[in-house]
Amino acid sequence: MKTVNYYTLALGLLGAAKLILDAFGMNIITDETANAIANGVAALLSVIGVYTNHQKVE
Repeated sequence: MKTVNYYTLALGLLGAAKLILDAFGMNIITDETANAIANGVAALLSVIGVYTNHQKVE
């Protein structure tokens, strides 16, 4: 039986959520430098989340 690895799944979903909210104009982080860093981290987490296997191997 395979179980879901919620750690990698959560990282990918958080990164995607940040990028989606920014696309709709809901900027949670307002400082431009911090926002640029957060966008970079969110993009990286989204890519990692897509390529990471979310199934735990027992």
